[in-house]
Amino acid sequence: MTMSDLMDKIKKQLDQAGIKHEFTKLPDDISMEVEAHMKFHGRALKFAMTNMVLKTEKGLVVIQKRGDTQIDNKKLKALLNIKRLSLASEDDLKKFGLAPGIVPPLGYDIPIYMDKRVLEQEEVYTGTGDRLFTLKLSPDDLIKLNKATIGDFTKLEDTQSTGRVLSGIRATGKLHLGNYLGAVKGFLELQNDPNYQTFYMVVDLHTVTTPYDEKALKESVRNIIIDYLACGLDPDKSTLFIQSMVPEHIELAYLFSTVMTVARMQHLPTFKEKAKQYPENVSMALLNYPVLMAADILVYKAGLVPVGIDQEPHLEIAREIARKMNDQYNLNLPEPERFATAGEYIPSLTGEGKMSKSIEGSYINITDDLETIRKKIRSVPTSSEVGGEKQGGVAVLFSLLEAFTKNSPEEYKKFDELYNNKSLKYVELKDFLAEAIYEELKPIQERIKILEKDTEYVDQVIKEGAQKARQVASETLTEIKKAMGIDYDYN
Repeated sequence: MTMSDLMDKIKKQLDQAGIKHEFTKLPDDISMEVEAHMKFHGRALKFAMTNMVLKTEKGLVVIQKRGDTQIDNKKLKALLNIKRLSLASEDDLKKFGLAPGIVPPLGYDIPIYMDKRVLEQEEVYTGTGDRLFTLKLSPDDLIKLNKATIGDFTKLEDTQSTGRVLSGIRATGKLHLGNYLGAVKGFLELQNDPNYQTFYMVVDLHTVTTPYDEKALKESVRNIIIDYLACGLDPDKSTLFIQSMVPEHIELAYLFSTVMTVARMQHLPTFKEKAKQYPENVSMALLNYPVLMAADILVYKAGLVPVGIDQEPHLEIAREIARKMNDQYNLNLPEPERFATAGEYIPSLTGEGKMSKSIEGSYINITDDLETIRKKIRSVPTSSEVGGEKQGGVAVLFSLLEAFTKNSPEEYKKFDELYNNKSLKYVELKDFLAEAIYEELKPIQERIKILEKDTEYVDQVIKEGAQKARQVASETLTEIKKAMGIDYDYN
């Protein structure tokens, strides 16, 4: 059954039953995350009803729950009278013409179970089988059609987990403009929100999975801590630490590797790309990169990870590991979700791809002076003509202009109108943009100079950050080792 067939089936069933409902078209660029959909509708997560196809030793079941709840494995296993529980595979879903993560609320020939908390809402928003449509209706009406069995098998999300945020930046030198706009500004936003507990690391262990300069690594790691502080990350509000100084990450990664197959890891497109890029350096560390990333996240029981969409395959591995560990060892690790922040994708100055230090001429360092920034911005390729669709380097310029005129939108509007009127002089836009970038980076650069001299303070931040991170990480590791039966105490 194709997705369009499922959509037609759902509409027909609802119409024939006289059930009041509403289909809403979602933006084409909306992410797959439940949070993004509810933000679009302007409703809380408790109004979202998610649908999951699970596999048991007795066959498949459909689980319907609220977006603000987690499945309690013990309760669900008792309700279903089963011992094994896992997500249905792609092959299982193909029988219904479905893709992972896109599951309609009815139209199955398999048992459906709805958690009782869904019934607390007068209306719910749920998927349809088509990524770009949402269905709104009452849960009571839905039960009339799908004949779901009502059960008590969820708990409200652990706010300590869902409110925990973990992210980091690879130790490849000082931060560039893409890091600042695409990551650090989002970090700051979350740090200053009392609903979140934030952990930000310098990712040195991931850095060594591909060729690197070992002599420059130590300096790069320290520079990123300094850049974090200069940009406004506050060690009193966020835990700032270096990944390798928390050995629990490595130990947990090994334990997680016991539930993942080599075949699964080799299948990842990111591994294939890196293996092709570094054919002489296809190491076990590279293969296990996503497992270590899962350990980075889950050792803090972080429910939210502010990273780019390119990291979604790795996050799916983290979710898969969480599910397997929960199923096999009766744990309750959260299934982390990508947290999209404004400006998460910063285009390259070349006009192609993402800003990256691996591409010469692609980036601006946050320590670049005005002349250097002006030179780099002037080198952005533009057309000899003005007007029409913004593409290539022109799109890059306007993307950066939008990012640096948040507090003066009239400036963006002025250049946009000049462009549409075909009277824009690119050199004027480029020089204005260079000045705007430098003005925002200038106070950061001044703070960097101060911090570089204050070695005692930076050392203290690094040491205390590691201690704070280890306090949380060691609790999680101890819990997991106990569940796995390797918590020996011979004292």
